[in-house]
Amino acid sequence: MIIIKRRFTFVAIVMCLCAGMLHGQDNVSGTIKIKGVEDIARERSPELFLPQDEFETNSEYNQRVARQKALLKDIRAQLLAEAEARKKEKGRLAAEQAAEEERLLQIKIAESLSPAEFTPSTLGRYNAENNTFPFKINGKSYTVNVPRSVARDFKKEFSSVKVEGYKRLQRDLRTYDYFNMVAIHPITGSRFPFGPTKNLAAAPVIAGKKSVVPPELTMRVAFVEPNGNGFLDAEEKGKVKVSITNSGNGSAMGVFVKLNAETSNRDISAGTSKIIGEVPAGQTKTTEFEINASKSVTRMENRFTVSATESYGFPPDPAQISFETFPFIPPRLELVDFGVNTPNEGNEIRPQTTTEVQARVQNRGQGPAEDVQFSINLPKGVYFTPDSKQDYSFSSLKPGEFKDLEFSFNTAKTVGKTIDVSIGFTEESTTGKFPLNLEVEKPQQTIQQLVVSGQEMGTMEFADVATVSVDIEKDIPTSGRKGKHDLAIVFGIESYKNVPGVSFAKRDAEWMKKYFENILGIPKNRIYYKTDTDVGQAEFNKVFGEKGWIEKRITKGKSNVFVYYAGHGAPDKKTAYLIPYDGDPNYASQTGYEMDKLYEQLGSFEAKSTTVFLDACFSGANRDNEMLLADARPVFMEVDESATRNVTVFSASSGSEISSAWPEKKHGLFSYFLMKGMRGEADTNSDKQITVGELGDYVKEKVSNYAGMLDREQTPGLRTLDEDKVLISY
Repeated sequence: MIIIKRRFTFVAIVMCLCAGMLHGQDNVSGTIKIKGVEDIARERSPELFLPQDEFETNSEYNQRVARQKALLKDIRAQLLAEAEARKKEKGRLAAEQAAEEERLLQIKIAESLSPAEFTPSTLGRYNAENNTFPFKINGKSYTVNVPRSVARDFKKEFSSVKVEGYKRLQRDLRTYDYFNMVAIHPITGSRFPFGPTKNLAAAPVIAGKKSVVPPELTMRVAFVEPNGNGFLDAEEKGKVKVSITNSGNGSAMGVFVKLNAETSNRDISAGTSKIIGEVPAGQTKTTEFEINASKSVTRMENRFTVSATESYGFPPDPAQISFETFPFIPPRLELVDFGVNTPNEGNEIRPQTTTEVQARVQNRGQGPAEDVQFSINLPKGVYFTPDSKQDYSFSSLKPGEFKDLEFSFNTAKTVGKTIDVSIGFTEESTTGKFPLNLEVEKPQQTIQQLVVSGQEMGTMEFADVATVSVDIEKDIPTSGRKGKHDLAIVFGIESYKNVPGVSFAKRDAEWMKKYFENILGIPKNRIYYKTDTDVGQAEFNKVFGEKGWIEKRITKGKSNVFVYYAGHGAPDKKTAYLIPYDGDPNYASQTGYEMDKLYEQLGSFEAKSTTVFLDACFSGANRDNEMLLADARPVFMEVDESATRNVTVFSASSGSEISSAWPEKKHGLFSYFLMKGMRGEADTNSDKQITVGELGDYVKEKVSNYAGMLDREQTPGLRTLDEDKVLISY
């Protein structure tokens, strides 16, 4: 949906006149004459058009005439601008209408795709040199390859031969294109593809099923939405990405993918079919379906089935995908604070003095504010200083984000006890104004105090939007493992003080804590759990340092120690660092926590075993590929097993790779499959036990495969001295 905002700067008569204002050009002056300009000017300022009064001096009259000419010039310019704006708006609306018509045409074409069946009318003489039969369907000639071994039988049974495929309307909505056409032998069922096959790569036509070198197709699907919150929000456009991989020895031909909705939702629209064509052996081809949500979309889970066909009858297994739509959430703009600066002692606003004001507005709603405009309005007797800003524009204000509006004014002698300032605002979904009542001759909060408080202003707390579609958050199993002596540290930093955040890191930590409780059997009071602002640099020293949290609680030789970290990592020369909430990746060695130091500390506790799960990367970018460093210097996370002694390390990525988020599942990709593996998926030999090696192999395979669906490369790593160590028993 496109919201068109119009601001009316003239009375109704102006709008009525705009369409017919342009009259022509003055041949003498070359200026454009506009009908009605003087009428409008007389209505607005009739006193400027009165004849010279007997009590009016020539100088005063000349000044009035000058103001009259200036007014006429101003109105003429405004009307011309209005006419030009109307012309541009007309063009924009025409382009928008054309785009909408094209969109609807493409939907009709896509939805017209349907099976097609024919009976060939005539069969020509067999060409034994190139193994082909000419034949006709509805008067059109085609050629089909048929091996000589079955050609005689094919001709004998020709009256019963059927042709199958798919048809789709062309742009004229009358004629059709045909795809994946095959002639089917009525006795053996062998399928003989033939042309023309639009959008299919040319390839040697193989005879029937019996002589086909079969392909082996697998299909992966993923849902990707733009803002990374895991939902298809109102007015968002998401994508279903489908990858078809051929791991067989023969080529797959005429691969055709369909997207079918299993749930009914009138507020979303999606494509229904795509043609991939040939998928050669050993290759992967990808296509996308766009899914659009309207502004009226509601909260619900949407399920789709993705299926495919292949000309020779070797399709991949269908796959299902689900995602949640989320309704439009309006922003809520508020004036939350202000500061004043005056030259007076006590910072008081006084008559005939200049006052500087800094007003802070914040989006305290759950939805983003788009195309935000603010205008400062002063009461009578209060005047902006010449260099004061009166209007502000922002493309967007995210939930919790605030902006400071600065302006300055002078006051007349007659100013009252309060100055009633009004800050008007417009936004795509709402308008309003904030009253700002400034008391005269009373001490005010300074601008500096406002700035300091802004540094401490936290992000907004929002309602829980936990989803119903994330499988790892449902029915977490209990393994029966007893970890009464064990200890766990869980750190998740999603919002950072100085740099962009890590999508879903807090959610990762929250659920990993539950997995430690349920699957590893660690008591709640032996899990040290902190997120966001609570994970400052001091926390690392407090937990891992000498006489810290771990050392005070560990039972040497009996306690297994587990550490989970989701957040930023950063490189500095050839050393890797974890970045606390208040750290700066550009100064990793000064503000971060060195990985080598962490492993040394963990190895010194004499625990029964120590396992680290590290959902961080050291590429200089975050999960959304936003750069954190001015000059990223990737570090490959090599862990020296001998130096770390009994420390096992599961790491999310290698080298300069990014540790990705998976928006569809609302978790980090590594953390998602780590938890999924711990549920039992990693038990590849079904012996009711998950070893370190099994979990590492499972996570590496799954993350590497699914990262490709997100157009990323991510290869988890495992460093351990004992891959056969049993981590979980069921």
